[in-house]
Amino acid sequence: MTFHPRSVVEFGLFFTKVSDSLLSGAPLETSSELIRTQLAACAVAVRIEDRMSTGSGVVTIVGDLTDDAGAISRDEYPLSPTPAEEARLAVMLRDCHHISASVTSEADETKYTLYVFRKSGKPGFDTEEASVCEILVSQLARGMELSARLGASEIERNLYSSVMDRLCVGVVIIDLGGRIVKCSATAEEALAARDGLQIQAGKLRATCAKEDRELQSAIKAAAQSVMDGEFSATRGLSLTKLSGSRNLGVIVQPVKGKRGQVQSASIAVYIRDPEANSEVEGELVRQLFDLTPAEAAVARRLTAGLTLEDAAASLAISRNTARAHLRSIFSKSGITRQTELVRLMLNSAAVLGERPRQVA
Repeated sequence: MTFHPRSVVEFGLFFTKVSDSLLSGAPLETSSELIRTQLAACAVAVRIEDRMSTGSGVVTIVGDLTDDAGAISRDEYPLSPTPAEEARLAVMLRDCHHISASVTSEADETKYTLYVFRKSGKPGFDTEEASVCEILVSQLARGMELSARLGASEIERNLYSSVMDRLCVGVVIIDLGGRIVKCSATAEEALAARDGLQIQAGKLRATCAKEDRELQSAIKAAAQSVMDGEFSATRGLSLTKLSGSRNLGVIVQPVKGKRGQVQSASIAVYIRDPEANSEVEGELVRQLFDLTPAEAAVARRLTAGLTLEDAAASLAISRNTARAHLRSIFSKSGITRQTELVRLMLNSAAVLGERPRQVA
């Protein structure tokens, strides 16, 4: 090793680098290269086997396998990941000095094995280095599993946020001190307009002074509800838009944290602009309701609030043609009124598709 095995500080720094690499979402090759360099090894391999593996698994190898005499050539055993990694690992185990350690996850019984190699002409490994290998494989396993959970949580958060955006509902997360922690894309658009709501000094404020007092009171009541462990102080507000259009609808709601912990609890502010319409994606409408492209285009425009005449004009078709499409839509959907069509479209899964850039 390039540090004394008993140097706690130096080993701690190295251990931290490996941990940070894993938790940052960097490829496994990055952590493996740190281990290879620190242990003065020619190569490092990690094998991951799940419960369904039969003596093999996913193998990742980093390092230069070519020795001074060329006994292990790059041509014969290429460094890029291939299905032959298991065979390459077998050759390395046969021809190189090596140490290894394994650990099995209690959660899903996945087995992680770390191999560290030195060329046959180099000094072998001592018992202290073998102990370091055992420590590292445990950290590799913990780090990879935690990184996977964090990645899954981020995916889940992004999915929830995107769904709220597609429903035209803005979400602002506020801590118990009233400071803004996170805003969804729709909320950011609403706050940037400063039309009913705005951000001042990192806090959410209503643009009307009287209504802002009501908003701050609702936020404080939600925070107190969290502190009291009740999580019940949900309040709705109607905030005046300076532009003169219809008021913003706002709901202030306390949100429980992990296992009800106050430290991780927060306050959610939901924002709904009645002027914003959820849009339906044409291809999804066609697929969900078995419509033709022309029928789907008419349905989309009617759902967006256009009259049949306006829909026909935007599509450059006659009113009679648009009416024929509408009758076909009614027949396929089992409805008889245009208002029912709008409700059907907006309550369907079509609103969860990607928001269209323009009506087409």
